[in-house]
Amino acid sequence: MHAAKRKKLEAAGWKAGSPVDFLRLSPAEEAIIEMKLSLANVMKKLREAK
Repeated sequence: MHAAKRKKLEAAGWKAGSPVDFLRLSPAEEAIIEMKLSLANVMKKLREAK
């Protein structure tokens, strides 16, 4: 998020944070999500190559 947009939202009373904070994920859950995203990216590249 751009700094100007973040400042505007915070001035309006919104709280900016990360998805991990919002979803209250544990470090293990965060690692699983990162692993799944990496796997999805690899699979996408392989499909595009074919």
